[in-house]
Amino acid sequence: MDFRAKLERLYAAMVNNDLDALVYGTGANFQYFTGLPVTWRRMEEPAVPDCLLVLARDRSPRVVAAASCGMSCAERTAAAAVAVAFAEAVTFETVESRDGILRLLRGLVKGKRVGTGLQAEKYLSGLIKEALPDVECINAEALGEALRLQKDGEEIAVLRRAAALTGRVMEIVVGSIRPGITQPELRAKVQQAGLALGAQDVSFSPAALFVKSGTAPTEDPFVYPLDKGLLPGTSIAFDFGFLLDGYCSDFGRSFYCGSAPAHIAGAYRALQESLCSLVGQMKPGQMTLGELFGVMEAEMDRRGYGDRLRARLKDGTLGHQIGVDLHENPWIRPGCDVVLQPGMVMALEPKAWLPGEYYLRVEDIVLITDDGAEFLTSFDRQLFELPV
Repeated sequence: MDFRAKLERLYAAMVNNDLDALVYGTGANFQYFTGLPVTWRRMEEPAVPDCLLVLARDRSPRVVAAASCGMSCAERTAAAAVAVAFAEAVTFETVESRDGILRLLRGLVKGKRVGTGLQAEKYLSGLIKEALPDVECINAEALGEALRLQKDGEEIAVLRRAAALTGRVMEIVVGSIRPGITQPELRAKVQQAGLALGAQDVSFSPAALFVKSGTAPTEDPFVYPLDKGLLPGTSIAFDFGFLLDGYCSDFGRSFYCGSAPAHIAGAYRALQESLCSLVGQMKPGQMTLGELFGVMEAEMDRRGYGDRLRARLKDGTLGHQIGVDLHENPWIRPGCDVVLQPGMVMALEPKAWLPGEYYLRVEDIVLITDDGAEFLTSFDRQLFELPV
């Protein structure tokens, strides 16, 4: 990927926002702008950063890599050869301690206004203020997020592969759904299948959620005991994703153990048809993210299941952007005025819930194209009832 171009755009955003420097710690923005193989997902931020990306107006970008970051010398050398900006290779600085970070920041960061990432409230701004007491720290995570919003061709190719992998996993796992299997057993099968197919990790802990029809209604739909085997007359809602080549997937389908009553089969059909209709109406430059829930809601109302959608999506949140991070901004909810643009990739996740009867979900990754929208996930939309 063209990390030079990415860093040039980030530098321009830094200048346009009147920042003298920009410091990103280990996380989604760091990965996106450097391409370095640093583990950060599902981990607490370290008390002392193991990696930093430092942009300053008067020097080339610097990557600060502590010995504890887990990158080998070969990985650092290879990454430095790729991630170049302004005709100069990114320089690696190795630090072993908190004092080393402070000394390095004093040498690299000049000026009064310094942008930082989300780690600002945890440690990063505190370190910068300790090193440079007169500096004003400003949360600039959104600068990187804005540049990550529209994916380029290489990113889309990776996301296509990540999306395709979820479908292959679902094909494998659906054959395991039989009466007696438990939710933890299905979750384990999902994870095992994805890793066996080449995923580096899960995007999040997989879910396989049972709701038995005809049970007492509860505010929490997920009361089916984890150690109890699957019974006929139960809906199963899957939610899982994997990390592949640095990018995330997020996917969901639902099934029913046995022959589904008409109102339950109809609810799932309404979810699938309404989502397909919504995606067919999505046009770049003509709709905002905030309008998408209303379209989905109208489609579900037309099929007689709008209340079941609203029962689960009370605030109208329909999904999120996806890329190097699982949940990227902006989220898809009423009031969001971000206009659809080519290259945006999002996870749309409508749900239908009737307490005591079913909890159903569909989740697909969708790409905004030059003239419409395209599903990147493609698992069978008709398959719902499973043999007992």
